Amino acid sequence: MSADTIAQANVKSIQLEKLQAGVEEVLASNAFYQSRLHKVDTWSDFFDLPFLTKAELVEDQKNNLPFGTNLTYPLGDYVRLHQTSGSSGGRPLRWLDTARSWLWWTGLWANHVYKAAGITSEDRIFFAFSFGPFVGFWSAYAGAERLGAMVIPGGSMSSEQRVLAIRDLEPTVLCSTPTYALRLGEVANEMGIDLSKSSIRKTLHAGEPGASIPATKRSIETMYGAQVYDHTGMTELGPTGFTCSAGDGVHFIESEFIFEVIPLGSDPESNITQSEGKGELVVTNLGRFCSPLIRYRTGDLVDLSREPCSCGSPFVKSLGGIQGRVDDMFTVRGINLYPSQVEEVLMRYSEIVNFQIRHQKVRQMDEVALLIETRDGTEEVVERVVLDLRHSFGVRIDCKSVPIGSLPREEMKAKRVVHVEG
Repeated sequence: MSADTIAQANVKSIQLEKLQAGVEEVLASNAFYQSRLHKVDTWSDFFDLPFLTKAELVEDQKNNLPFGTNLTYPLGDYVRLHQTSGSSGGRPLRWLDTARSWLWWTGLWANHVYKAAGITSEDRIFFAFSFGPFVGFWSAYAGAERLGAMVIPGGSMSSEQRVLAIRDLEPTVLCSTPTYALRLGEVANEMGIDLSKSSIRKTLHAGEPGASIPATKRSIETMYGAQVYDHTGMTELGPTGFTCSAGDGVHFIESEFIFEVIPLGSDPESNITQSEGKGELVVTNLGRFCSPLIRYRTGDLVDLSREPCSCGSPFVKSLGGIQGRVDDMFTVRGINLYPSQVEEVLMRYSEIVNFQIRHQKVRQMDEVALLIETRDGTEEVVERVVLDLRHSFGVRIDCKSVPIGSLPREEMKAKRVVHVEG
């Protein structure tokens, strides 16, 4: 159901109706939820339900190999297997979809994500993605097919081969992580190819906060001469949001999900959430009851706003998109910071090509250092960054120049924070 369709409807009524139907189905046959779920007649019933964490899902799959017990239908009804990236460490989650739930996935891409970006059946979409078991852009690919656009897979290609494919096949849209879009631009420059003169007119990103970080977004826009759009989602949840024409955040698709936020500083054990404000995002999916998530703590940091948006969407907006991971917060001399805040400062410098935040505990104190790759390897840029960070956050952060190419390049999610054992 699109935003246009429900513009005059009551979003909460739509959510409750879908929730009630789904819960009834889940209670009948889903072993994982039968002990933690009860009938939902009212919103009060819903808010009485406990939060769910990824750790609980991982434990269930570990104890009930290979797929866990969060399955509402017989195994033969499921047609697709994907798994989480494992970028946050630990055991990846395996997640199954039925033909019906996969159709729901692809519909969200075709009717919300692509539509909001103005991508149509006339476009050619290049997917700079490995097409492994991680769900990544699999659903974006299938959604593009449903849209009627030309899909161009970039799996099993080197970065150089992908640059040549963009040059030779003339796609109009690039789908990748924001970090990898910048990496492709870096490779193209080394090859003497100017991607700002290529056929790419729009880039669409997921997996990291970068496409909603103003400085990173500007870097990609400049590199490709294109409009940049963000998208949010999770393997276990589905596609949750899209960038609107206002360009200052991501709208969450409330006709297909329920979004809550645990306020920063509050105790999650209290089970209390708000419908707006800053904190950890909690999500319930309403179109994937084959493997449902109800009041799922995502670990994502958001700032939800219900102020009217100039684009006209009735859906809640996450200002600045996903701002980072709640557990990625680090403290420097009493100042709490997130990687996205640091990235916003660093990406103002065209000389910086890559960076990494190294964090460790020394005698119970946070010690943080920034490793920075610059184009010419000089210390002058690093000295300017130190001053800029101090001006922005009121604290000195140690910065060190490292040889270009020494930090890892990731095709999917970049690991910006490395926790070092003290």
